[in-house]
Amino acid sequence: MTRLALLMALGCLTAFGQYAASGGTGPGGFRGEVHIGAQSRFTPVTGAPYSGEIVTETVQTLADGTHITHTWTPTKVYRDSFGRTREERSPFQGPADMAPNATERPILIEITDPVGQVKYTLDVLGKVAHRQMLLAPVAGTTAASRAQAFVSQVKQTEAATPAAESNAPQTVHEKLENQIIEGVLAEGTRTTITWPEGSVGNDRPITSVHENWRSPELKVPVLNKSMSPRSGDRTEKLTNISRSEPDQSLFQPPPDYTIVDEKGSFTIKWGPEQQ
Repeated sequence: MTRLALLMALGCLTAFGQYAASGGTGPGGFRGEVHIGAQSRFTPVTGAPYSGEIVTETVQTLADGTHITHTWTPTKVYRDSFGRTREERSPFQGPADMAPNATERPILIEITDPVGQVKYTLDVLGKVAHRQMLLAPVAGTTAASRAQAFVSQVKQTEAATPAAESNAPQTVHEKLENQIIEGVLAEGTRTTITWPEGSVGNDRPITSVHENWRSPELKVPVLNKSMSPRSGDRTEKLTNISRSEPDQSLFQPPPDYTIVDEKGSFTIKWGPEQQ
């Protein structure tokens, strides 16, 4: 159970900007809210500008062979040479072909500026820029370093697991040959987890495979793949990659936005009752 918890945490790591959202379509159109957490530390990546779109797709295969495929609303990402980043996404993540659909969902824009030591969360509908101060970066706070720490804990836990636990899930890590993905060099790793017969009530072994492909030059994931007979297949891919310097205006709130300073967490609401 400890190993499972650690592996699940590996898949849930994010660098910063934790938030929770809820919403739906009701009388009068879309309404919902997003809760933005207090700002955490952020270590910028400089000298490697890029832009692109993160596309997520899930495929579930039913017992009769039927495939159910959903594509999520893409997330647009930008980073300049100074390490400033911008993300444009729907905070209400879900398949774009399911209600509330992409045309109804508001867009949330997050700008992280390590030069000015601030982060802006833009409420596009309300034309408000919520400003938070960034904490100074310290060693060991990046997503990559935290992921490495979790891997070390997984290995330590596995080494301490008695061999008699024959029904415990078996984990194998392997390094893959480099590939060119979307025009950039990517380094890959694969984690294979096998649940032996009887470990979760199964009458035969269950195997899931997780692949992570990362650009050593851009220092970002370019492809994540998860293939599981229990939950289906999930793919997250960075597409339409451009190595050009993004327009600098992307990393500042528009001039007609009202700037509101936030000291901690805050909530943005959308819908007829908030307008």
